[in-house]
Amino acid sequence: MIHCDNVADVYKKDKMLLWLLSAFKAGFINSAGFLITGKFVSHVTGFGTQAGIAMGHSDYLFGAELILVPAFFILGGVVTSLVLETGARKNNRPSYYLVQGFITTLIAVVILIGESGLVSTTEQFDVDNRYQFMEFAVIALLCFICGLKNSLVTWTTFGKIRVTHLTGLSTDIGLHLVATLFPKYKNVRLKESRDINIHRIFTLCFFSIGAFISALVFPYMGFKAFYIALGISMFMTILSFYIRKTEVISGSKAHG
Repeated sequence: MIHCDNVADVYKKDKMLLWLLSAFKAGFINSAGFLITGKFVSHVTGFGTQAGIAMGHSDYLFGAELILVPAFFILGGVVTSLVLETGARKNNRPSYYLVQGFITTLIAVVILIGESGLVSTTEQFDVDNRYQFMEFAVIALLCFICGLKNSLVTWTTFGKIRVTHLTGLSTDIGLHLVATLFPKYKNVRLKESRDINIHRIFTLCFFSIGAFISALVFPYMGFKAFYIALGISMFMTILSFYIRKTEVISGSKAHG
């Protein structure tokens, strides 16, 4: 991640490319998670409904398990906040590379689980009890990864960019679409640059492209498809670490 000193900094071209790449990865992981388990992992809206239906059919254990899964998405936000806030308070340098490196490690763990044969890629989720526990573990891990990623981007961009779900994004696009297409039309309450809404549209597109590519490659590659997400995450980790190291060296020279 690249640090943003202010809100205007969020929408610079070099940073916007990172947010779009993050949206692509989120869409890719979400689609792969659905193909593995029949559950979306980059947003948690449906889990409460599914848990209610399960408990309504007296399947209390399954319902309780479904309730636990969104907790991992929230936990991703908690971990991100603790790591970044601690770094920001100590030396005004948030440790983005720690969160990004953690995400990379967890994606590697997902690949290891899949390649070890502990999760079936042919049987429908919750059909074969032999794989049930590990399938829930994969869902929880993917939700945790998406929670970490979404919180990392959200924290970095002052809450302006979210990359793992489209509900709020689509609402904002709709509210500003007329003003985006017709610059003479001005929103009275929601005033902002049209470039911001154009970025939202690109974010939605990149999320969808990531999901589309995942749907194409996962049936042929299985868990090896996650190497694409792993490669993106490794690039972001190296970039985050390089920028942090450069900032430390620059700070040392300035004080010297």
